[in-house]
Amino acid sequence: MCRLLVLFLVFALSAGTLLSADEPLIDVSDAPNHIKQNVTVSGVVTAVFVSKHGNAFINFGDKYPNQTFTGWIPAGTPLASDPSL
Repeated sequence: MCRLLVLFLVFALSAGTLLSADEPLIDVSDAPNHIKQNVTVSGVVTAVFVSKHGNAFINFGDKYPNQTFTGWIPAGTPLASDPSL
């Protein structure tokens, strides 16, 4: 549990530097209502998976395939190669 909290904080702090201050903060359950919009999604991280190609997937709400929302961190970005994942 502590590892998930640390991971969430690392993700939130890293993502916060990439996001515009004028983006609305939404709950993960509201994400489907914001397709093609720039928003900041907030929720509980339930699972993290790093593929053999280096892409990181962060599931919110439940583990795959029952997740509410999945965040994607592309391979080759600093956060995708962070050892905390």
